[in-house]
Parts: sequence; C-alpha cells; structure tokens
Amino acid sequence: MSGADWLSYSLQDFVMFGPQVFLRLFVRINQDLWPWQLLAVVAAIGIPALLLRQGDAARRLALGLMAIAWVTSGYGFLVGYFGPINWPATWFGWAFVAQGALLGAALFCGGVHKGRLPIRQFVVLWLVAVCGLPFLAVADSGQWQSVALFGIAPGTTAAAGALVVALVTGPWRWLYLPLLVLWSLFSAAMFWVLQTWWLLIAPLATLLLVGAGFWLSPRPARSQD
Repeated sequence: MSGADWLSYSLQDFVMFGPQVFLRLFVRINQDLWPWQLLAVVAAIGIPALLLRQGDAARRLALGLMAIAWVTSGYGFLVGYFGPINWPATWFGWAFVAQGALLGAALFCGGVHKGRLPIRQFVVLWLVAVCGLPFLAVADSGQWQSVALFGIAPGTTAAAGALVVALVTGPWRWLYLPLLVLWSLFSAAMFWVLQTWWLLIAPLATLLLVGAGFWLSPRPARSQD
C-alpha cells in the first residue's frame, strides 16, 4: 500500500464500532463482575487512606494497590472486553499490565519516594478523579450501570494513576510517564471520533493530573531528612 493510500484514511476508518457498542462494554463488565467490583471501590478509597498515614509501609502498600489496578483494568477491560473489537486496545491492555509490573519493580528496587507529600492536595485530587470521572460514561450513555470504576475502567485508572508520578523517584517516573501520555492521546482521538464528548474529559484530566503529580512531588524542603 502506497503512502498516498494511507493518506486517504481518516480516524473514522480505524474505529469499526459506534459509541453505543463502546459504552455497552462498561455495562457488560460491571454485570459480569458483580459484586467483585466492590473491591475496586475499596481500593480507590484505601489508597488515599493509606497515604494519609505518611508511613513508608503504608505508601508501599498504596503503590502495590495501584499496580494491581493497572493490571486488572488493562487485562480485564482492554484485553478481555475492548480488544476483540479494537486491536490497538489489546496492545494498550498489555502496556497497562507492564505499567503495573513497573510499579511492582519500583517497590522492590528503591523507586518509592520517601519525602513527605502535601497529602491533603493529593487526596483531594485523587478523590475528584475516582469519584467524578466514573460518571462520565454514565453521562454519555444514560445508564448508571456503565459507571467506569477505578481499577476496572482504563480511563479512570490512568487518570488517578497519573498522580502516582508524585510517589516514584526520577528514573522510575520517566519510565512510568510515556503510557500516560500515549493513552491520553489515543483515547482522546477515539472519543472524538465516537463523539462521546463527556468522555473526552478523562484524557484531558489525565494530562492535567500528570502535571499535578510533578507539582506534588516531594522536594528537598519537604523531605523527612
């Protein structure tokens, strides 16, 4: 296929499904998982609760829960539900799994920041992400069963996970960052084509929360040392 042939394609040519089909995936996974997605709700609340303790063990456990959330949303939603109708989603699904493995490696290889966080700001932003973003799919679909929970829906997981930039040290942070940006660009393009306007807020929020993660990152003046 020549370069001119590729230029004749638009984004719509790579999205072979409609918005109703996509939004129905959230309903399906919630129905299939019930009541186990309640564990995702517990994790979404438990992570900031652990960070409020400001202890090293609590911070490591919080990052461990975040790693699991990357894996479950990547393999469960992207590979298992979205991948069969959108092949790039499968690639992103395995990238989400790798992102979880990256956080797991950071836990055991000294990649966790030990400085003191401005925890109140972190918790407020976290709760905005995990409590507000899940209802964007509801606004687009009109069905409460399509709520996009943290740890299950990749958009909510990535947005909340963007704040983890504040919790990992420099080298690990730069390894962690690319997927957040690539996923935001991919999902924004897809939502634009599908005209799911409310969902467009999620990738924008992810990029903003990446910036917030850098801003919240402990500095020498905040260090416990």
